[in-house]
Amino acid sequence: MEPLPPSFKALYRLALRATSVSVLHKTSARKNIIKLWRPTFDKVAQFIRVLESRQPSSAVCQRRKGLLDTWQGRMDNTLTFLLSSAQSRSLPHKVVKNISILSGRHRFWVRESYYKGIKQWNPQRPPTAPEYDPKSLLPKDRRATNLRAKTREGKKVNEQCWNALGEVVRMAEARHDLSLGRHRVKAWVPER
Repeated sequence: MEPLPPSFKALYRLALRATSVSVLHKTSARKNIIKLWRPTFDKVAQFIRVLESRQPSSAVCQRRKGLLDTWQGRMDNTLTFLLSSAQSRSLPHKVVKNISILSGRHRFWVRESYYKGIKQWNPQRPPTAPEYDPKSLLPKDRRATNLRAKTREGKKVNEQCWNALGEVVRMAEARHDLSLGRHRVKAWVPER
């Protein structure tokens, strides 16, 4: 596999440095923002590899080069936005700060709402341990039914709010020709 072009690597390193400066080198905020932009750069790296493997004269290749140029323009605007965030504590700085907080809270929300009930296998327990027995999906009483319905409704409202916020972010990106990153939800991996 051939290495990525130096211009792409330089852009990624510049984005990392600009991100760090825009959040005043605060570790948690920097990590939250980096986790937002990493999926975007991963997709573009795959895109570049496909582009390099094809014939440069094909129509598909020309269209992909146009998309890559558009993305690079968006990243230039994003870097300008991050520079503005680093230089003053005005609206761009508040936007980056709030995106960082929302990103961290979203990951926490996903971990708590989707992966909370998953349990790990414990090799110290015997195979007939009661922890391994499947739990009934039917509630035991009316109170449990109501509690389950409220919990389900709360999760539904939460998810709709996050979806609405995602739409607002996409509209802002389109209006100002920026890239504000994407969330990547990974498969659950038990902690050790």
